[in-house]
Amino acid sequence: MRRFSFWFVLLIGSFIFVPVFLAGGEPGDTKVSMLLWNRYTNEIVDGDILSSEFALKRGYFRIEPTITEKISGRFNLDFFSDETSNTGGGVRVKYAYLNFAEALPIFGSDIRVGIIQHYFGFGYDWEYITIEQVLEEREGVAKSADYGIAFQGNLPGDKGVYSLGVYNGEGYTVTGNDLDLDVELLGNIRFALLPCFTLGGSVLHITDADKFAAIGLARFSKGPVELRGEYLYQNKDDVKSTGFMVMPIFKLRELMNIDVDIVGRFDLWDLNTEIADDGHKRIIGGLNWNIIRNEKDKPQVILQIQGQRTMYEGSTPDVNLLMAQLQWGFDNILAQ
Repeated sequence: MRRFSFWFVLLIGSFIFVPVFLAGGEPGDTKVSMLLWNRYTNEIVDGDILSSEFALKRGYFRIEPTITEKISGRFNLDFFSDETSNTGGGVRVKYAYLNFAEALPIFGSDIRVGIIQHYFGFGYDWEYITIEQVLEEREGVAKSADYGIAFQGNLPGDKGVYSLGVYNGEGYTVTGNDLDLDVELLGNIRFALLPCFTLGGSVLHITDADKFAAIGLARFSKGPVELRGEYLYQNKDDVKSTGFMVMPIFKLRELMNIDVDIVGRFDLWDLNTEIADDGHKRIIGGLNWNIIRNEKDKPQVILQIQGQRTMYEGSTPDVNLLMAQLQWGFDNILAQ
């Protein structure tokens, strides 16, 4: 497996050197941005309040230089300050990669090298419409970023996107001695069947670690209604897990002069399909108020108020969360 990975990376590298490093272009601008999640969480179990916390759950500080017309980069720090921080805060690198545009002669594919997006399900472009993580990350099947190399491109006629990659397999939060010697192979595809409808799926495989996971997803968006759904399967060490997520969104902005989204979500996860009473269900509901949008009509300041209930099978008590989150950010271009 390691020998295959070496030759795969060497082959990809040979494609990069010829078309990309011979491409011209002057250094361009650098984009600097920040995104912050200030959150209040109230946790209730069996009628008792177990925690009540204000915290900076996450913050992104991002630098994106344009080196040439064909080469750009991203460096993204991920920092946090909450009850898990013994020293008042923590920081880790979420992204650190170079992107080589149109480096392969296959549909004009880009190549990314470094700590890159992990192209599995909705995870790599999840916008946190719900405060909770997407299902595949919440249940520990796949991280949103990892160390590796991937190439991606558009399908003919811009009818979708695809990506193929080789990764460490443990996610961006695991390094050094905690890594094993196995690599992960990943494939992802999304078809834009109609302007309002996307259908896709992803598959990952770690051979020596005996892990296989697959996910199918769909997204429909038209007028005030958006609906997302996915079905998730994992076989790890001969333990089969299955689950799904359904998330409807109703955008009041499309109907009246109020920029509020009503959000719902239902998750189901069965950790081991051969064992009874080891699964759980999750219900989420609330609203997102897009207080300020930028010149590109993208929300820049968002107030999220959501309730979440996780119902466990067996004797584990249900967990209720009441969360309010202020999600805000900014970006600026530093001219050369």
